[in-house]
Amino acid sequence: MGLEMRTTCERCDTPLFANGLAYICSYECTFCASCTRQLSHKCPNCDGELARRPTRV
Repeated sequence: MGLEMRTTCERCDTPLFANGLAYICSYECTFCASCTRQLSHKCPNCDGELARRPTRV
């Protein structure tokens, strides 16, 4: 099973691209960089750390 590459921020609906900057927690909750900063790199759903998502070509 591969990483689900969600296409929008779960908080503000900003489009996210497979080769762009996005942040995820271990449950693959996905956020844009701006929301991640506002959330202090902490997932509001599970309280886990938000880390930079790997990119795909």
